[in-house]
Amino acid sequence: MKKVILTGLFVLSGMFAFSQTVAVSGTVSDQNGKPVPFAFISDSQHPYATFSDRDGRFTLMADPISNLIITATTFPESRVAIDTHADMKIILPGTIPGNIPKVKNVFKDKESSVNMTENSLTRIGNHQDTLHGSRFLFGNWVHGYGITPKNLVKQNDGYLFNYDKMEGNLIFTSDGGNSVHDVLKEEIKGFILFDDNAQPYVFEDVQAINPKRYVEVLSSGNKYKIYKDLGTKFIKSNYTTNGISSSGNNYDEYADESVYYVVKLPDGQPQKISLRKKAIKTVFAADADKVNKFLADNDTDIDDAYLKKLGDYMNQ
Repeated sequence: MKKVILTGLFVLSGMFAFSQTVAVSGTVSDQNGKPVPFAFISDSQHPYATFSDRDGRFTLMADPISNLIITATTFPESRVAIDTHADMKIILPGTIPGNIPKVKNVFKDKESSVNMTENSLTRIGNHQDTLHGSRFLFGNWVHGYGITPKNLVKQNDGYLFNYDKMEGNLIFTSDGGNSVHDVLKEEIKGFILFDDNAQPYVFEDVQAINPKRYVEVLSSGNKYKIYKDLGTKFIKSNYTTNGISSSGNNYDEYADESVYYVVKLPDGQPQKISLRKKAIKTVFAADADKVNKFLADNDTDIDDAYLKKLGDYMNQ
C-alpha cells in the first residue's frame, strides 16, 4: 500500500458556495437509451459535482449560466448547457472503441505505514467468521472525489475509493484492489464518497476537532455544522475458559468510536455533544425555542440520521 499525491480531473471546486445556484436534475443515458450509472457530473465553473445513481438520475446545485461536464468510464467527455426549466436528458456519445482504457499513472508514490498482511483489503466485500466490523467505511470500493486546499476537484473515472477509519486516510484503487494507495493529507482538505445508492458521505479536514484524520459532515448550513469524528480500534480475540466458565470473545473486532461536534458559524469553536436531549439543548441554547420545538416534534432515538435532520432544521 502506498501514499500518493492525487491528481486527475481538475474542476474549480470547494465545500463552499461562491455564486447563486439552482437545483439541476435529470438523467444520463447512452445512445441506446440505457441509463449510465455513476457518471460524474460537475459544474464547469464552480464547486459543485455529483454522481448519477444506478438509474442514471442526478441532482446537484449549479450555476445556471455554467455548463455541465459529464465523464464516465468508456465514454468521451461531454459538455452541455444547463437547462433550469426541465428535467435534463443527457445522452452520452458513443463509447471509446476497444477495452476499458487503462488508467494513466498520475501519482507520485510514498510508502505507507499500513501493514497489508495484517490489514488486508481483500476483506472488503468478503465474509469473515472470525472478524466482526471493519476498519473501512464501506464494504466495497465506491466512487468519489477529493477537494484540494485551492478548491479544485480531483477526480478520475478509473479510481474507486474507501476510507480507512483507523488511519484516517482516503484510500483508492485503480485495479479492483490489487494495489491500494493512500492520498496524502496535504493534497486534499476534504472528499466526498458515494455509496451504492449514490448517497454522498462528506468528509473535511477540521484541525480543531482531530488533526490526525478527516471528520464526517452530517449537516452543513449558514448557521451550524454538525460533525462526526469516526474512529475505529482493533480488538484481538480475548476468549478464555477454564472448562467451567468462559469470558471474552472468540473473534477479532473492529469497534467504532464516534464523537460528535457542533460548530456555530461563522467562527465558533467545535463543541462536543453527546446523543442526549440535554446536551443538544445546551449546544443550541442560542436558538432555544427552535431546538425545543424540534425535540418535541421528533421524540425518537438520537443517531446520525437524527442529528442530520436536526442540523438541517436548525439551519432553516
